[in-house]
Amino acid sequence: MNDLELIKHLRSEVAETNPDALTGARGRLLAVMARTAAPRRSRRPLTVRVTGLAATAVAAAVAVVIAMGQAAAPAKPPPSAGDVLPMTSARNILLVAAASAERAPQGSGTYWHIKRESEDGRHFWGESWTTRDGQRWSRGMLGSGPGVVKEPSGAFWLGPADGDTKVSMEDLEELPTDPAALRQKVAEMQTGGPIGDYDIAFLPLLSLIAELPAPADVRSAAFRALAELPGVQRLGTVEGGEELMVINGGREVRLVVDPATSRVIRTNRLPTADGGVAGSKDGLIKLTTGWTDQLPR
Repeated sequence: MNDLELIKHLRSEVAETNPDALTGARGRLLAVMARTAAPRRSRRPLTVRVTGLAATAVAAAVAVVIAMGQAAAPAKPPPSAGDVLPMTSARNILLVAAASAERAPQGSGTYWHIKRESEDGRHFWGESWTTRDGQRWSRGMLGSGPGVVKEPSGAFWLGPADGDTKVSMEDLEELPTDPAALRQKVAEMQTGGPIGDYDIAFLPLLSLIAELPAPADVRSAAFRALAELPGVQRLGTVEGGEELMVINGGREVRLVVDPATSRVIRTNRLPTADGGVAGSKDGLIKLTTGWTDQLPR
């Protein structure tokens, strides 16, 4: 039996698609290599020759089996934030959403579309389409009538319209991507200061994650800043994601976040793109946001 025949013989018992069999065969081959042949005086030259040949063949077979085992082992994808952080606290949910926001691809489309309505479809809080160069069409906004109208400006607001909170698409691109710096920036844009336990940075941060076309790294920073709020609570798993609650200035603000997509699905209160505040006493506002090529209608 030559070297190739010996290798073929040693490999014949191994099922190439069975990792357990490969592991067992490898162990047996290593055991063969570890054994020392007993000396036989009358056939020493022949024994030395055969043992050397066998060792060479066994070593080659071991290399083949090891290589096969390595090739057969499936590659595991890197763990995601959701695999590492359990969905047991509001902080973890927001941090997973922050990681998802970072990985979200840049959207494409002609219009940034925002629609606000009740879950049962009985109430409507307006709809808008804004182009990247600042043109906007809206429907159902306060004071704009039932049909689609073109507004003179397509800017957004990070707070009440009477403050210095008006931002363009370019301004959103330039917001800080560090959570603490972003929080400080949006707080400085508000008029006045904190009143009691009212956090003036909360609603602007909520607006960045819920409605505005902020870049992925800015949205991620907003999620991380919200995760550090002392009063944020997890209410539980609901349809579409995880429901959270924040007490801000004595008012309960609830929102439903899908951690896997980083989208805010529903909320009961948020600053709107036109500088107002949308709120619902009897449920949550259903949000639809994203880039689209569908014309305003």
